[in-house]
Amino acid sequence: MFVIRRSSLVHNLAGFATLATVLSLLAGCAAAQKTVSPRLTNATTKLNAELRAEDTAQVWRTHFIDVGQGLAVLLEFPCGAALIDTGGELDARFDSNGALQGYLDAFFARRTDLKNSLELLLLTHPHVDHTRGVQTVLERYAVHNLVDNGQDFGSGADGQKFLQGWGRDHSDVHYKAIRLADVVTMTGLSDAVIDPLHCVGTDPVIAALWGQLAVDPGWPGMRFGKTPFQNSNNHSVVVRVAYGKATGLFTGDLEEPAIKDLLTRYGPAGVLDIDIYQVGHHGSINGTLPEFAAAMTPEVAVFSMGPPHWQMTWSAWKYGHPRREIVAMLADVITRRRKPIDVQVGIRGEHFEPQRIEAALYGTGWDGSVVVESRADGRQRVVTAGR
Repeated sequence: MFVIRRSSLVHNLAGFATLATVLSLLAGCAAAQKTVSPRLTNATTKLNAELRAEDTAQVWRTHFIDVGQGLAVLLEFPCGAALIDTGGELDARFDSNGALQGYLDAFFARRTDLKNSLELLLLTHPHVDHTRGVQTVLERYAVHNLVDNGQDFGSGADGQKFLQGWGRDHSDVHYKAIRLADVVTMTGLSDAVIDPLHCVGTDPVIAALWGQLAVDPGWPGMRFGKTPFQNSNNHSVVVRVAYGKATGLFTGDLEEPAIKDLLTRYGPAGVLDIDIYQVGHHGSINGTLPEFAAAMTPEVAVFSMGPPHWQMTWSAWKYGHPRREIVAMLADVITRRRKPIDVQVGIRGEHFEPQRIEAALYGTGWDGSVVVESRADGRQRVVTAGR
């Protein structure tokens, strides 16, 4: 058993299954039938067998699904599941929709009690590396509650508008837009749509800490011809999850100006002190701040990004994710350790350097899909699928 504790860490990935993430994309036709490589199918089966062997009665599993350059996080609880974002990368060598579908199919094959249903699908913001798989998810699985930030523009607007339309057209599906003006408590906003799960024993608590801003707070600066207020990243729905003593924070692509305000709002109350951190904006230079990292003191941090050697136009290689400064920043505050791994970290776009990682930092571009298992007493272990 490999356990991460507040007091100690023993982590060993020996014997864990290997997961290949490359799916074959039939060229040129979005409607073409995607095929899954035998290696991926076999590895996914082995990974799920590893998870099946564990007692699921009182375990929260956070699945950082390898969708290339993008984000898709599956929250698995004893009584149900929720999905944050849907990825992901699409290019000549990788189809995130196929990867996401393959992972979810394997998940539901293991969790037959859930009957192919998600209690919640939450989109952090309308950028395509977060919304590409919306239609696939909604048409393939039963989803009972939908949450986004209410925006209908951006590179991923089609996916977000599809979600909004699905909510309008299906009377048995509940939809909610998270606006910061509605978040009035120091513990965030939570209701039956945001947190529809009700587990016996340990009941998870899902709360939104951030969402769409109605008024420009006057953040300075310009980027790509936009003010920070015009950038959908800064309107990302930020989610905090608690399962007994185990906690996690999922910030989407929130950037520096909004992070500072988030820290001002919640830092003094200790709400940001968590165990699992979805590293903001794929490890971009503007997605995490030193004071933010210090407030969180995470046990485990996970980058959701593509592998650095995929030299495509829209990829981790192109953007230089994750940046070496962010890796170093988090390594300074994470005292837990992982099995050492030699990786590539970004210096700038298209430029990387080698680095050895020994802190409990993981990345889908380094490790394949990453599953953090948390028990209500705070004990954790990390299972990686491998690349």
